[in-house]
Amino acid sequence: MFKKSDKKGKNISGKHPSLPVPGSSKDPGFTGANENDPKEPPKRSWKRCCNYIYDREKNIFCGRTFKSWFYIIIYSVMYLMFLSTYTLIFLYGSLAVIKYMDDFESIEKIELLTYSSNGVGLSATPTALNELPIIWYRNDPKDYQKYVNALETLLTKRRKREVSNFTELGPCSSSPFGYGSDPCVIIRINKQLNWSAKPLNRNMTENMNLPLQVQNYLKLKKQKLWLHCDGFHSYDKEHIGSIKYYPDPPGFDPEIFPLNKDAQSPLIAVQISNFTLGLSLFIECAVLRDEEVLDLLQNRYAL
Repeated sequence: MFKKSDKKGKNISGKHPSLPVPGSSKDPGFTGANENDPKEPPKRSWKRCCNYIYDREKNIFCGRTFKSWFYIIIYSVMYLMFLSTYTLIFLYGSLAVIKYMDDFESIEKIELLTYSSNGVGLSATPTALNELPIIWYRNDPKDYQKYVNALETLLTKRRKREVSNFTELGPCSSSPFGYGSDPCVIIRINKQLNWSAKPLNRNMTENMNLPLQVQNYLKLKKQKLWLHCDGFHSYDKEHIGSIKYYPDPPGFDPEIFPLNKDAQSPLIAVQISNFTLGLSLFIECAVLRDEEVLDLLQNRYAL
């Protein structure tokens, strides 16, 4: 039978309780952690970031030596060169196959400037400086200066390309081009190569339906592609006042068409005066030719 021990507080280790308990360290003299030992303070985040970017002790940059970065950059450049060369070769081969298998026709540069006869129209300067074809300003030089600058730019470019003083444009040949009282608009036929037109036949019975001014132009000896501008609606005609042309009578010489690639379309200035202020006027301009009327130019003017 087991013998019951009568010693209640017997020390199992056989040592005095006041002696320190040995620790788990391999060092036999280590008896445990000392609370009085100094601890190493943690580094701040920005110092660790700077140390990662460049470590002076190990002489590394972003975790790699400069030699390692050099090899990485060289490899990347060579890889991009190979990839670009491969892409160009593949693209060239694909286009060559398409050109060989399909019917391929090259387009001349001259053909890019030609359109159908219905595509010919008129251009007006100054055109609107916004999305809508509206010329609107107050009676202030600063307010209509943008339109004056547009006309100056047009005439300056023309003077550089051709010897002309534009005296035939009258008061519309120099700044401020009538703006402030009687504004001017310069009109020209859009440039299209290989396009030509014949003037109206003065013996046509349909001429009776033309405006009276155009009928008077047909009585002249020299026939041209006559330009005519007027209000679009009866309301516009009532408030448009008078329209003057420079040169007068206004017409484009049909003998200069078709234009070559270096030629410029002639200019005709239209000056509007005695109009009703504060109204939006819809003005329509057209060039009349044999058998049909050239595409209409429609601009709105808030005068």
